[in-house]
Amino acid sequence: MSDNITVAFERVVPIANLLAEIITYTRPGNYGFRTNHAEQYETWTETVAQFETSGVHSIKTVGYHMRRLSDALEKADEAVDRGRNAMRQTLAVHDALRKLLRAIDRYREWVIRN
Repeated sequence: MSDNITVAFERVVPIANLLAEIITYTRPGNYGFRTNHAEQYETWTETVAQFETSGVHSIKTVGYHMRRLSDALEKADEAVDRGRNAMRQTLAVHDALRKLLRAIDRYREWVIRN
């Protein structure tokens, strides 16, 4: 595994913890990841771009699901109404988070095998 990837993973661990707090303790629609945590959002998106250009499929998959999570948070913030659409967006956030965790598990398995 490349040292750059290891450093990138180390940079996003605190951001992942922040996202866990945001998703857990903030009302859906008030996540504000891009606006309230601009520096962390910028680091997150830079890391996503780095992962998506990697030559290793499992790292690309992690980057893809990281992007899906940040996009789902944005869409949930934009869902103004509190009806079905807002609930759909909240479920999309949780679905993206679940898939990101599964991709990280697959990456971990790949590291152990190689």
